[in-house]
Amino acid sequence: MLEELIKDEANKFYNYSEWQQYDNTPSGFKDALELQLYNHNSSTSKLFYIYEILRLIREEYNDHLKSCRYKDEPIKCDQNKTWLKMIYYTEQIIEDLNPQFDFQILRPELNTDLIHENLKKLSDYPESAKLYQSALDKLNEGINERNVLDDARLSYELLLKSVLSNNKSLENQSSELGKYLKQQNVSAECRNMFQTLNNYFQNYQNTYVKHNDKVLTKEVDLIVNLTSSLINFIINNST
Repeated sequence: MLEELIKDEANKFYNYSEWQQYDNTPSGFKDALELQLYNHNSSTSKLFYIYEILRLIREEYNDHLKSCRYKDEPIKCDQNKTWLKMIYYTEQIIEDLNPQFDFQILRPELNTDLIHENLKKLSDYPESAKLYQSALDKLNEGINERNVLDDARLSYELLLKSVLSNNKSLENQSSELGKYLKQQNVSAECRNMFQTLNNYFQNYQNTYVKHNDKVLTKEVDLIVNLTSSLINFIINNST
């Protein structure tokens, strides 16, 4: 409830644009935004607020780019430059509030130790690592949760393709995955448990993420943690 109230306040600040009456430049926006943050004591509350502002700026900017004749060279458009400066100033404030981009500040249920371990170990799988990082960035910035889970799924899928040396989709890896885990001397019980989790993960993704946009906010952290666990188990059994 607190998060929703803070986001609502951020929406009112941005959409009613009262700050433009005094100074409608990007630096004027930055000053007004920093002043608004004094209404919140904790870093968590401030981050809820500032990430919502960043989401709104990017949303408006992306809508503009659809019809901007300079979308391939945004710096030639004065409106583009204004939004880009606003994004830059907002990201500066976020960096001051959360310099390490600690996921646990806004997402205390996430297994951050597992996430950091995966980020190190995925260095051997750059394509998978890029999508895993993308999912975490979007999660940290409060961007569309469906996109978060979609990037996480693709990261896991690319990891399996690399480890299993094939180009099969996640839905078609079950047989190969079973054979591989057996080759790695994983116990039958653990193989069965892992493949059961893997199948439920696929079904969830297909039902709520891949072919639809029905993601429930309260389930996002669980699915991210599950994806991280699946990735970690595969990496640890690939050597």
